[in-house]
Amino acid sequence: MKIQVKMSDNIPFELQVEIIKRVPVKSLVQFRSVSKQWKSLIDSSEFITHHTLKQSQLHHLLVRYTKRSEIKYISIVDDDSFPRHKFSPTVSPTAKLLTHPRMIASSHGLVCLCGFAYDLKKHLIVVWNPSIRKSVEIELPNKLNALGFGVCPKTMDPKIVRITRRTNAQVYTLSSGAWRRVSMNLRVPPGFTFCSYQLQDSIEDPEHLCISKRKESLVVLNYDKSDVACVVWMMTKNGDPKSLLTKLFTVSFNAFHDSVYHKIVGFRKNGEPIIERLCSGDGGFRVTTLEVYEPCMENSNDLWTNTPFMIKCDSFFMTTSYTESLLLLNHPDSIIH
Repeated sequence: MKIQVKMSDNIPFELQVEIIKRVPVKSLVQFRSVSKQWKSLIDSSEFITHHTLKQSQLHHLLVRYTKRSEIKYISIVDDDSFPRHKFSPTVSPTAKLLTHPRMIASSHGLVCLCGFAYDLKKHLIVVWNPSIRKSVEIELPNKLNALGFGVCPKTMDPKIVRITRRTNAQVYTLSSGAWRRVSMNLRVPPGFTFCSYQLQDSIEDPEHLCISKRKESLVVLNYDKSDVACVVWMMTKNGDPKSLLTKLFTVSFNAFHDSVYHKIVGFRKNGEPIIERLCSGDGGFRVTTLEVYEPCMENSNDLWTNTPFMIKCDSFFMTTSYTESLLLLNHPDSIIH
């Protein structure tokens, strides 16, 4: 479809550029068909970097789940309208082949998935931009260990980190299309665990900890032994081991008396926790739902009320947050060996 956009010939192109920079991602993708000059501008690395870093973009909550053996994704706009505005983003044909895909991380509008494609008989990483329906697939060696993902804020180059041993790691950069081996000097003491090192005495049960991200900060989720509450701690940046964590709030699961299983699976843009619940449904079937917990403003910050947005499925959920961006716009869809 040809997009008709009229801009006066009297407006210098430099001013047109400043106007276009303020246009949201979805419209920019359409504006590429207005003229060759606009397409060349929007597809340029300089424009994509500036738009990604400088412009405020919509936040989305991406949810992955399985229903009737089919993997599904739903993207929910994370603003004051939450959770009314949602859509099913287009996933690449290769990504649909992945069995038991994991969400590794998200960064600057890109979501990193990992799984095994039985039809291709390969382990693949999929770097996916849900906003512009573009993705790149990277082949992995058969042996998988720890994986990490991020986008360099200076170069806007996506990077994947693969740790194979304590002293061995590989880094993949999309611009080079190759893995590079790096050496590490991780001298980990015997019996070392994160749970028992440098954490405050106020953490009740260091054996029940999880790590998550909230508002671009690292948080530690501390579940009690009876699984009726979870304390959310935020990592500080002062470098003092005695004050490594600061308590944010406690989520009580007392209202979940009918739950077989429940846990925090992520956080909204505003910091509210997202709870996954597994309950017994009609006919003995178990149903998994997602709920957002909101603080009761008139009471203490340790008291929360739940607002379900009722995504039901027959498996567990995976969630991540992302912002709209143009990254991968000038990159072809492909599998990189």
